[in-house]
Amino acid sequence: MDIKLIAADMDGTLLDSAKRLPEGLFPLIAALRARGVRFAPASGRPYHTLYAQFGAIADELLYISENGAMVCDGRELLSFAAMPVGEVCRAVQAARRLPGVQVIVSARSGSFYEPTDDAPFLRAIAHYCARRTCVPDLLAFVRREPVCKVALFCAGRAEQVLLPAFRSFAATTQVALSGVDWVDLMRPGMNKGYAVGALCARLGITPAACMAFGDYLNDLELLEAVGESYGMANGHERLKAVAKHICPSNDEDGVCRTIRAVFGIDKS
Repeated sequence: MDIKLIAADMDGTLLDSAKRLPEGLFPLIAALRARGVRFAPASGRPYHTLYAQFGAIADELLYISENGAMVCDGRELLSFAAMPVGEVCRAVQAARRLPGVQVIVSARSGSFYEPTDDAPFLRAIAHYCARRTCVPDLLAFVRREPVCKVALFCAGRAEQVLLPAFRSFAATTQVALSGVDWVDLMRPGMNKGYAVGALCARLGITPAACMAFGDYLNDLELLEAVGESYGMANGHERLKAVAKHICPSNDEDGVCRTIRAVFGIDKS
């Protein structure tokens, strides 16, 4: 097996239930790099959040952020798939009409939202968005600033509330369920699998040389795009059905354990 790229989702996959990176991950990434293997967090999280999470090794990583709509190599921006302004405005207006629904948009410079007292939403973005700004009028902001993703929030009810409410957007917009609280809207065809293709072109490799790990429905295209796909034991049943392999859960350090076993790397 000649793997040159490993992409791993974050929440529910690489991170445990307490949202912690695995112990020993950084030495493992260094061991992989010594073998010519690049590592890429692949997440719905914003780029700036991912970059901050990896601290001292941040510049060594590839990043699939915003569910594939923004791709970077360290600090270098490789692609940013801006949505049509009209679609972004339509999504913001639709979210405003739904009780209990909040919206945050992703631009190159960070994440932006409107004033709200929705405590679960504010806690969520404090965790997920390292570079976030509250603006008085989100519609005015998105009319002047390119946006690659609209993230819709409904606490614990994304699949039940948000997917039905935004189903009509699927004709013109990529709609992805990315967690129990979140649905993401992006340009058509934008997903983690598309981003893997962009990274393959960057590295001069084929998808067969890629390994990926995921747990939720926004990871479907990611797993379908690579030669070696792993669904987490704790993952969504639809996701596990398309995975080539099933690995231990995120709370059992499934990603790192699997990588060590495949590459024969001892735990440092």
